[in-house]
Order: sequence, then structure tokens, then C-alpha cells
Amino acid sequence: MLNKKKNQIIVSIGVWTFFAILFLRTAWLCDDAYISFRTIDNAVNGYGLRWNVNERVQAYTHPLWLLLHIPFYFLTREMFLTAILISFTISMLTIIFLTLFIAQNTAQVLIIASILGFSRAFIDFSSSGLENPMSHLLLVLFLILFFYQKFTLRNLFLLSLLSCFATLNRQDCLLIYLPALIYTWWKTENKKQGIFVICGGFIPLLFWEIFSIIYYGFPFPNTAYAKLGAGISRIDLIFQGLRYYTWTYYQDRITLIVLIVGVLIPVFRREKKIDVLILGLCLYYTYILWIGGDFMGGRFFTLPLLLSTIIIIQYLRLDKLKLGIPVSAIFVFLSITQPHAPIFTGANYSQGGFYTKDGITTERKYYYNWSSLLNWERGKPMPSFSWANHGRENRKKNVKMTKLRGCIGFYGFFSGPLVHVVDFHGLADPLLARLPSLYHPKIAIGHFLRYVPEGYMESVSGNENKIEDPSLAQYYDYIRIITRGTVWSWKRFELILKMNFGYYNYLIDTDKYRFADTKIKYYDEWEEELQNIKDERGIKVTERGLEIRFREVKHNQKIELELMKWNQFHILFFNNKECLARLKLGPDPNNNLLFVPYLIKIPNHSVRKGYDKIRVFVCPQNLNQRNINSEIKNIRLLSE
Repeated sequence: MLNKKKNQIIVSIGVWTFFAILFLRTAWLCDDAYISFRTIDNAVNGYGLRWNVNERVQAYTHPLWLLLHIPFYFLTREMFLTAILISFTISMLTIIFLTLFIAQNTAQVLIIASILGFSRAFIDFSSSGLENPMSHLLLVLFLILFFYQKFTLRNLFLLSLLSCFATLNRQDCLLIYLPALIYTWWKTENKKQGIFVICGGFIPLLFWEIFSIIYYGFPFPNTAYAKLGAGISRIDLIFQGLRYYTWTYYQDRITLIVLIVGVLIPVFRREKKIDVLILGLCLYYTYILWIGGDFMGGRFFTLPLLLSTIIIIQYLRLDKLKLGIPVSAIFVFLSITQPHAPIFTGANYSQGGFYTKDGITTERKYYYNWSSLLNWERGKPMPSFSWANHGRENRKKNVKMTKLRGCIGFYGFFSGPLVHVVDFHGLADPLLARLPSLYHPKIAIGHFLRYVPEGYMESVSGNENKIEDPSLAQYYDYIRIITRGTVWSWKRFELILKMNFGYYNYLIDTDKYRFADTKIKYYDEWEEELQNIKDERGIKVTERGLEIRFREVKHNQKIELELMKWNQFHILFFNNKECLARLKLGPDPNNNLLFVPYLIKIPNHSVRKGYDKIRVFVCPQNLNQRNINSEIKNIRLLSE
């Protein structure tokens, strides 16, 4: 027994060395991390926990992770190496605790190394500057207690406290913890007292929410309102979530295989503890589908991957080397046959471009050449990405300015407090986050483009509200009081209460801002305009779409139209502001005709209710295509 334990420790030290080298070779920081880092920089320099210094906006999703960085940044006043060192330390603690206190033998240590050491998702986001490393460590600590401690009130409190910290680190992580926490409460003898114990464990979260409502005016991060309130249909988000899983299959197969195996364990062994952990996994998998995944490939899978790995080594009885070595070899083989296994990536990882599909990217590959530890040199500004360099140029000017842009992390951090950055994705902007995203046939998940209302840029840069839309201007007046007004004001607290319960939502014309800049044509003027176009061309459908209006509600059952053969088109039917149906047509590039004729049956419910406008959009082949347009001609409504 002693020899076995000694062998496990020796192998564990080798695994720690392997992970240490791997973490340092792959360490990098992404643009999104610098959104939080700008808030840290402002806080350390006395401006408060703010993105723009004149607005109280929570432009980060991970309070615990952010607060952890503040004392270290206060001492170093350097973010690049500081953030990488923090992520490295937390990630190494995760591996050390995992191999010492959860793995029970040498075989399990090897399996941990073969899964986590070769998973692109886990390695890529064990640095990056995002909160994943802290989520990993808290989960391991939670499971150490959950597996090996008795069901006492003391243990219940500690598990509740760890669940609370995990939620503070990222709120959606609670889904993974909740079933295990409820199970622990159910197994305690005094259930009534147990409820109070759980509440006691979540006191830090309660304090944070009180602070968030008082300081920011809202209980959730601004990013949550920007991403979850963009107006995207649920079915579109679910399909995008499926694409997120598909992307992982092609780019990081080992991760997806382990995620699947983790939930299939009850087929081989039934146990209450494992059932509640798998329920947590299923809740999280469903959540990923529900929100449409993420634009960073693999990012949302690192926590369930870690849990699935632990479930596999705990419950598949892989306790002998003659089983552990072949299983580890299989995992390693599956990994190295996929593109860009982490162990093989070097300083030139970004060369040759990065893989993106359906708006999902290999994020580390995109930034690695300009923001990685392997590419760091003494005296070299890091990150050296162009967006960071543009920010440094702004800081040198040392003048107040207002800038509209997306990809705000590097740019905002290095621009400094004198630059007010308006994020047209809404992640850091209190008004744009609450406007619906502009309609686009393809979803750029996590980065939904907003229309910037007339007069808004002038409003944010000064003390006067110059928004031209009177209803939206009134809404922005309330937002300004909440985010810029005196914190301790009864008027402000009244507005906070009403705003959070949606009392002022009626002031936002969602249809207007969802379909802003859409070109408008009346149906009865269609033929006249076509006659004035030369060379048998049609009417242009721009990136913002074409709206065909009727002067009365129509109930025609069929529509005939001709669409340019190269593109896919989305045809949307509306009754006032209600979208009744959406049809997809084309492309048909092999057709001999430039304009392909279509005769389509309008859905019955749209015919019964009636429609007063049709909106037509061109669907690009990929999200990188900009200013795409095409043409439509000869649209006619028909009856049976």
C-alpha cells in the first residue's frame, strides 16, 4: 500500500511538471479579459469599479475573479504578466488538488493527465485572463468535500460557501452545483436547520447583490442584459448551441467524448452521488443550448469537462495500471489526431489563420502571436495586438474623447480613463445593452450588433441628452440617473426598482431598433421602380434588408418572387410589429438564370392573421462577409 502511494506521488509530481510546462507554453490573454482589466485599472486608480469612469456599469461577469486581481495589480501596476501568473497559480493548484485528493491511484492520475492535458478547451482557458481557472479550482475543492466528508451541517455550510464563491465567480456555474448541494441538504438530519445553513453559506453572494443593486442599479452584469436580451428567437439560439457542440466535435473531439461519457456512467454504475453530479452536468449542457453557446470555441465546456473527468475516474473502477495505461493512451491518441493539440503549439501558433465557423472561433489561435507568454520579451509592449496599439496612441494624446467601436478590451484598457468607449455590441454600454440587436440572418453569438440612436454619441460625451427619439430619450434620462447620478438618492432608488421590474420597457420601440436602417418600399410602387432600372436588374437588398409594405393587411396565400441565384434569402412576414413567419430561400448557383423564380405558400397562420409588411434579408455564407447585398425582382402576391 505504501509503495502504491509512493508511486502515485512520484507520478503526480511528473504530471505537475507536465502541466506546469504546458500551462506556461500555452499561456495567453484574450481581448475580452481586458474588459475586466480596464475596470480593475480604474478601481486601482481611484475611479471605482467602472468601465467608463463617468458611468457605473458592471462590464464583467466574474466579481470574484476581478476582485482577486485588484491587490496584485495594485502592487505590480502591470497587467500582462500579473494576470498570467494568477491564472498559472490557480490552474496548478487545481491539478495538484485533483491528483492528490481526488485521484486514488496512479492509473487515475494518468487518465487525468491524458484528458485535461490534451483537451484544447481546458488548456486554452486555463489561462486567457478569463475566470475559468477559478471555476476549476472551486469545483475541485467542492468535490473533495462532497466525496469524502460526512453529511453534517458543517460540511453543508462549507459546500454552500464554495457554491456561493463559484456563483460569484460566474453566476451560471450554480447549475452544476445545485443538485449536489440539494442532495447534501437532504441527507443531513436536521433539514430545517440545513436551510438556514445554506442561506448562511450564500451570504457573500447576498452582499454582492446588494452592492450591485445599490452601486450599479442592477442585480446582473451589463453583459447579461446585452447577450440574453438581444431579441434573438429561442429556436435560433438553440440551433446555434447545437453548432457549438458540433464545432467541438470537429476541433476538440476528446473534450466532447469525455462530456458524453461523463453522463453515461449510470449505465455502468448507479449511485446517488453520481446521479446528482450528472444532473448538474445535464442542467449545464441544456443551459449551453438554451443561450446559444459562445463565440469562443470550448470555453463553456471546461467546467463540465473537469467534472466529467472526475466522474469517470471515480466511478469506472479504473484503479489498475493495466487498465489506466491503455485508457490514457486512447485519450492521447484521440487528441493528437485532432488539429493543433496544445502540446504541439508553439510561438508561431497564429500563423496560417484561425478556424472559425458559424461565428465560433479558435480564440487562442487568433491572439496567440501577439498576447502569449512565449512571445513576450523584456521591454516589448504586451499585448502587441493592433487594438492595444491604437489604445496606447489614445493615451499618449492625453485628451478626452468619445469613441464608438467593438472589440473593446485591449483598446479600452490601453486608452485610459480619458477615453469614453461606446461599445456597439452593448457589453459595456447601459443603454445599448437594453436595445434589441440588429436583425441578421446569421447569429454572431455574444457579439450582437446594436443600432446607435441619433444623438446618442453626443449625449454620452456631454451632460445633455440629445437623443432624437423622444421615448428613448426619456428612457436614457432614467438610465443616466441610475448610472451617473448620486448613489444615495431616493429618486434613483425609485428608478432602480421600476427599471428592474420593466416598468419603462414600453419606451423602447423594439421593432424600430431591431430593423433600423432597413430600406422601405411600398408594394404598389414596385413595378414602377423596376421599370426604371436598366439591364434587367432588380431592387437591391442591402445588409440591413428590404421592407416591402402594403397599404392594407393582406391575406393572400401565395407569393411569387425572383431572387438572385447566388445568395440565401430570409423572408419575414409581419403584422404590425409581430413576426408571423420566416422562410429561407436559395441559393441556387447552378441555375442558368440570374434571377431564380420561386412560388411559395405562405404559412396558414400568417394568412389567417394577415400581414402588412414583408422584410427580406440576404444571408451571407459566413459572418466575416460585410456589406453583402443582392437583388430581388417581380414580387407578386397570389391567391389560391
